[in-house]
Amino acid sequence: MAPAKWQRSVEDDGETEIIEVEQELTAGQRKKPRISYDEPEEDETSEDDSDEERSQEQATQILTQRRDKKVLQNHPAENGIIESVTCTNFMCHGYLEIGIGPLINFIIGHNGSGKSAILTAITICLGGKATATNRGQSLKNFIKEGEESAMLSVKIKNTADSAYQQGTYGDSIIVERHFSRSGSSSFKLKSSTGRLISTRKADLEDICDYYALQIDNPMNVLTQDMARQFLNNSTPTDKYKFFMKGTQLEHLDGDYLVVEQNLEAIDQDLWKKIEDLNVFRERHEKARHILSLSEKQDSLRHRIKTLTDMMAWVQVEEQEKKLRMCINKLARMDEKIRALEMKAAGLNEAFSQTEQSSEHAVRGVEDAKSALTPLQEEKDRIKREHDRFKAEQMALHTEQRAISGEIKAAEDRIRKAEKDIADEHQRLSDADGGAHDLRRAEIEEKREEANAAKRRCRAHEDELPALEDNRSWAEREYNETLEPMKYKRTDVQHSEDRLNSLIRDRGRQQQSYPSNMQRLLSAIRQDDGFQQKPIGPMGAHVRLLKPLWSSILEKSFGGALESFIVTSKQDQTRLSGLADRNGCTCQILITNNSPIDTRGKEPDERFDTALRAVEIDNDLVRKQLVINQGIDQTILIQDRQEAIDTMSSERLHNVKQCFSFNIRPGEAVRLAYGWGGGLSQSYQPAFKGSPRMKTDVEYQINSQRETLQTLKSELNQLEQTSREMQKRLIACEQAIVKHKRIAIQRKIEMQQTQNVVEELQDALDNDRVEEGRLEALKEQLEDAKEDKITHESSYGESVVAKDKNNESLRKTRDEMASMDTQIEEAESKVLKAESKATRCANQRQAALRDMNTAFENVNASKEERETITEEREEHLGVVENFINQANEFCPRVPVEHGETGDSIDRKLAKLNKDLKEAEKRVGGTRAELTIAAANAAEALDHAETEVKSIEELAQLLKFALVNRRDRWKQFQKFITARARVQFMYLLSERGFRGQLQANHKEKKLDLQVEPDETLKQNKGRKTMTLSGGEKSFSTICLLLSLWEAMGAPIRCLDEFDVFMDPVNRQISMGMMIQAARRSIGKQFILITPQSMSSIDPQEDVKVIKMADPERGKQARLHNMMQNSPA
Repeated sequence: MAPAKWQRSVEDDGETEIIEVEQELTAGQRKKPRISYDEPEEDETSEDDSDEERSQEQATQILTQRRDKKVLQNHPAENGIIESVTCTNFMCHGYLEIGIGPLINFIIGHNGSGKSAILTAITICLGGKATATNRGQSLKNFIKEGEESAMLSVKIKNTADSAYQQGTYGDSIIVERHFSRSGSSSFKLKSSTGRLISTRKADLEDICDYYALQIDNPMNVLTQDMARQFLNNSTPTDKYKFFMKGTQLEHLDGDYLVVEQNLEAIDQDLWKKIEDLNVFRERHEKARHILSLSEKQDSLRHRIKTLTDMMAWVQVEEQEKKLRMCINKLARMDEKIRALEMKAAGLNEAFSQTEQSSEHAVRGVEDAKSALTPLQEEKDRIKREHDRFKAEQMALHTEQRAISGEIKAAEDRIRKAEKDIADEHQRLSDADGGAHDLRRAEIEEKREEANAAKRRCRAHEDELPALEDNRSWAEREYNETLEPMKYKRTDVQHSEDRLNSLIRDRGRQQQSYPSNMQRLLSAIRQDDGFQQKPIGPMGAHVRLLKPLWSSILEKSFGGALESFIVTSKQDQTRLSGLADRNGCTCQILITNNSPIDTRGKEPDERFDTALRAVEIDNDLVRKQLVINQGIDQTILIQDRQEAIDTMSSERLHNVKQCFSFNIRPGEAVRLAYGWGGGLSQSYQPAFKGSPRMKTDVEYQINSQRETLQTLKSELNQLEQTSREMQKRLIACEQAIVKHKRIAIQRKIEMQQTQNVVEELQDALDNDRVEEGRLEALKEQLEDAKEDKITHESSYGESVVAKDKNNESLRKTRDEMASMDTQIEEAESKVLKAESKATRCANQRQAALRDMNTAFENVNASKEERETITEEREEHLGVVENFINQANEFCPRVPVEHGETGDSIDRKLAKLNKDLKEAEKRVGGTRAELTIAAANAAEALDHAETEVKSIEELAQLLKFALVNRRDRWKQFQKFITARARVQFMYLLSERGFRGQLQANHKEKKLDLQVEPDETLKQNKGRKTMTLSGGEKSFSTICLLLSLWEAMGAPIRCLDEFDVFMDPVNRQISMGMMIQAARRSIGKQFILITPQSMSSIDPQEDVKVIKMADPERGKQARLHNMMQNSPA
């Protein structure tokens, strides 16, 4: 379909406008009616003539009525007029405030007095652009010279019921505009009391629109340049432009053009939518055709449905067969359990006898170790004293070496001073009678000695960096020993605290648990709301059979020993509330009452496990430790290397991890198998708290004492190493001090040799002898002797102290040797007791192993029976579930003989494949094709609805545009006719006749004026033949006629009478006043440089005279007075 065509034409004088709408639709589509609004061309001339005649008749009637009727009393408007204008630093005004009358205002004054600035201020303050005033291109051009900013204020009347937001602004609206040379500009809207209401320009535009203040309309505010152009130089085209802009007809015509462009865009979019509509129809027909083809596969779908029902019930029969096999297996297991229970009862009796012998041997080991511990503690005390005396001996030795070095240095200075004194005597002797040549030879010899001393000084200075490096290395080594020693002291303190805690809390196991645990246990005992009383803490139900593993197992079990066990979610919630109320934080585990059987799942009996190392008096606690901690598959090997070799040789059966002792007591090495089968090692620190499991407290105390002794021994070794590093650091620092002292001596020696050379040179030059040097050398000799005596005294004192320290060292060595003998005897007794205990323990272990094996076999069989029972129950549930699911799918159907799930599955696969191939040929499944057909139908309906909606919208818009164009032409005709009548009437005020000729087609507006005399002679005079005053008078009549056709409340005109002679000016002035009085409620602001003496002052006329401009010397004097300081 071709797009809609729009044709717009204006014929003749614009009185007739033709709008044609043409639409061409494709064959078979609905056609829309053709819309036109035409007038025959042959009637145009007759219509123009009739309009002229009607205008003439109306003008005659109006003239008659106005001559016979008095002018109505003019009164001010209640709102929408200007009350005052204020200018600050604006154009030529520093500050100007004038009040504007409500009706007719004449602003007079000489040229340069700032009359036109008032109209410019009104335009700019009420939101007009700077270019609209023809006085500047930007706001900063209006700022008075020498000033940085300006302010304008216009006060608008706002009274009566039709006022604009009177509750907010009051009886007046004050509009202020501030602008500066930097380019900033802002508006302020204030109430009549001066309160700031808004700063938005949009609010100012709302006020101007409300009162129809058309500030940018050139006919509303006619500035000086625009007035000169309109009154004297305007062409018919210019007058027509003024007419169209002033009456707002040009703005409406532009809006209608935009509507026409939008209609063209709608027609283009409608054309595309109609083309898309055919595509939707084709898709709809195609989807319906494919859906009809899909209905032919219904028989294939029926066969698939039958086999699917059979598949559901064949699975039920398979599960029923498995259930019968499980019931037979359960009967055989009951017979096996009865035989194993009889064997386990006999082995239990044998174990009780071996257990008593083992406990007696363990008590013997504990007694032997109790006797050994005091001896070891006494030996440690003696060793600490021995180490202290040894450290003091090393310090004294270092001090003696340092003093010896000082004595040697003093002796060197004494020898040097004696030699210098002898040399000085010899020099003095030579000075008395020596020859000049001998002196020169001596100078050369001393100069060579000075150079050698300088070389020795430099070589000595080169040794300092190596000494500094040695000291840095020694300081670093010493500092590295401080941190481990600090941590070791902390470990010793913690070990002592734990030992004291064990001794203090002996027999009070609850002290090992968190605070408020006793309160929680008491609350549990008093609470009867549990379904089953909670069990816990778990550590209270565990007894450690092998105390040497206490630290490792306590650390491995962690917070599990402080947790509680419940059997329901309700009990868990209740216990959690009790724990919170009593301030006790603990873990709560949920389990069931079914026991766990670890028989057949534990490692070989030759290994100790965490489960075998403890005794648990509650099955639920045992179950949780097995599940969460894996104690049944955690082996314990004391020797670290043996543990590594055992775990590395081959993957042990039923072993997850292994714990072994580390170097320090209480610490452990954990060996575990990774996911890939590799062996991983990790470090486990010692347990720092009190034991939570039941155990032999004395053994724990002795074990903790051994740990403390080991830590103290390690601390002594660290302290010894630190002292050695400190001695090495002191030696390095002393070496640096010695080096610096020698360096000073070398520098002194070098300086002395240089001084000797200079002295000899001076003596040679001045031929005289210095007497003071000999006394100075003698003083140096005495000082060196005194230093030697002081150092020898210190050395003697150090020797005495060292001898005393050696005696103390010998005494402590003898005491340590005696203690070693006693400790060896005690250790021998311990070894014998341990050997006996080991034999008894092995016997007990063997009996326990046999007994455990028997009971494990019983438990394993019971667990197996329980498993079979669970399988039976599970099969019962599965069969019932399969039957329920099959019944939900379809009623029970017989399964064909020989059919299995696999055979039915293969048949279904083949049939489904055939159905998919058929569906693939038609493009989808039945449901998909049904949905596709419904979507296609819905898309077609949506497209048809959318096209119909757009067509209706376009038709409505076209009819509306035709109607508005017609009304616009009527407005244009009526406004033109009114201006013609008013123009004729105003010309008649002076006895002229004429007419206003408007040609809307050529867009021209011209005047034809005929004096009455020429009318009698039937001769016409064109406006070009009129005098300047008559021409200006005619143009004033035109302006007043156009004003009468406008609705703005304020009308401004600048210098309208510049080119008028006095006669025409007086007539025009009176005519303008009369016209203003007939415009009821309108405010006029007229600016003229002429005097208004010929006008009679009345109440509705206000004359505002501007002050004369300051010129020449008077202006300069006035400026100087303003700028001078007060």
